[in-house]
Amino acid sequence: MATVKQTIVFIYIDGQPVPAGILTTSVDGRYTSSEFSYGSRYIERPDAIPVDPVTLPLPPPNRKDVVYRTKADFSVFNGIRDAGPDKWGRYLLDKKYPASGLDEFDYIVSSGPDRVGALAFGANPQSGVGAWDGSKFIAAGPDRFPDLAQIQRAVDNADDPGNPDFQKLLEYGPSLGGARPKGTVIWNDRLYLAKLSLKSDGWNLCRGEFATMKLAAACGMNVPPVAITEVLGKSVYLIERFDRIGSSRIPFHSVLTMTDSHESDYGRHSYRDIVEAISRFSPDPDGDRKELYRRMVFNIFCSNTDDHMRNHGMVYAGNGQWKLSPLYDVVPFPQNTNSWSLALHISDHGRSATVENVLAAAPGFGIRNTEANFVIEQIRDKFKNWRSHYAECGLTEQDIQKISSCFHITDT
Repeated sequence: MATVKQTIVFIYIDGQPVPAGILTTSVDGRYTSSEFSYGSRYIERPDAIPVDPVTLPLPPPNRKDVVYRTKADFSVFNGIRDAGPDKWGRYLLDKKYPASGLDEFDYIVSSGPDRVGALAFGANPQSGVGAWDGSKFIAAGPDRFPDLAQIQRAVDNADDPGNPDFQKLLEYGPSLGGARPKGTVIWNDRLYLAKLSLKSDGWNLCRGEFATMKLAAACGMNVPPVAITEVLGKSVYLIERFDRIGSSRIPFHSVLTMTDSHESDYGRHSYRDIVEAISRFSPDPDGDRKELYRRMVFNIFCSNTDDHMRNHGMVYAGNGQWKLSPLYDVVPFPQNTNSWSLALHISDHGRSATVENVLAAAPGFGIRNTEANFVIEQIRDKFKNWRSHYAECGLTEQDIQKISSCFHITDT
């Protein structure tokens, strides 16, 4: 028998959580489904922002009775799912509530206060944002951020649920989505997302991501401020939270949401889908399409084969528009062959990570062949000295050798 769970969905506007509507989830295994309806007062607000701009558009003020329902195979709306954790965050929640058998609803509402974007959850409109305690909402504590050493100790002891530092991390709650351990910290008086090193890492992924993002910036892409530091003898990569400006939370959605895609369709997702979302929502579609094309070219040159739909996003630009977010989650993935594919289809020729394929894709981005060739050669030129660049960013010669298979396309 299905279990019905309900929450008020809040969205931060001008730094304050505003009740937007009610999410009701009928938990029934693979048949789990959800409904959502906006609050009548929220619809009337001139500054109202949709919770999910694709599947939960704001209804007109005279249609306050609209109830949205998830499509088949969607347990919850993508835009709300974006506010939940992925592999690492779910691992923490499973450790925090080992006997609960958490479902999709639980995972989403249980994330910590620094979840991505501007959504939050609570028991009722009057209670404000709460903290989900396994089966009910309790009063949310003040925003607080652990220090890097505490997070790294917790990560190092993740197999020991009784460890004091790990327990503190469980109390704090999971941070943003993604597979790797992470947490939000204050760095240089700003909010940064910190990615931590794992004992199982075969090479220094933190310094590798830092070096790759610095190289992306040199290639002309929109890259947030990034930093690298050492904590307890381990590298920690930091990237400024582009969904936070002071106390303001900027609405963010993955392009999985903006393209109304399902994660199970992994093999069919394409850059063309993102181009269509940009054309539909962006205040600067031409600029965003060119930025996306540059990122796609960059991905083939550094072998970032994890360019899936959750690793691209869009942030709210006001007036119902959404722009391509700054770059994030770009890491070289060592290859065992002389050819490889990206996660997303590049052109009608598929996902093959070749110069010929990105050239064939250019017209779909509104880019002429001469401009596409210029972008490709500009990025190729920046990669010519990739070894010295990664060394300057702190990678050892051994690490550089381990990732050398990622960059042989620069020589073709």
